[in-house]
Amino acid sequence: MFCPVCHDEYRPGFTRCATCDVDLVEAVGALPAAKPAAVLSEVAAEEAVVNFCGFLHLEEARTARDKVLAARRRADILICEAPRSRPDDPFKEEYWLRVAPRDFRAVADLVGFEPSAATEEDESFVCSACGASVPSAAAECPGCGLGFGG
Repeated sequence: MFCPVCHDEYRPGFTRCATCDVDLVEAVGALPAAKPAAVLSEVAAEEAVVNFCGFLHLEEARTARDKVLAARRRADILICEAPRSRPDDPFKEEYWLRVAPRDFRAVADLVGFEPSAATEEDESFVCSACGASVPSAAAECPGCGLGFGG
């Protein structure tokens, strides 16, 4: 199954594109031409998604994702294991909303994200793509060049 808009391929059983919110089709016409190798790294950076914020409950993450998709912006939910304080603690899941870096500020407005005072006062943060320390006023990561929207 394929999305007729973005041409993503889905496993059997899926009926709608999670990104474009359209019905999937059995086959698509001519797929987009391959991009030249010279622009592949630039395209990869544009299409990459980064962690926006985490949720303790899946329903909260779905609500946020649905708001973002309704605004025709890309959003994914990443389910990962929450850190445990002790090795014998039970596993817990966290649900992370992931968005394109160029959409970060728009998504913040859509889901009502307000940075805490502590976040605004921090002098740096960690890049979610490469782990480098980024000054809070930076428009892009000094480690990997990932842009933070604007």
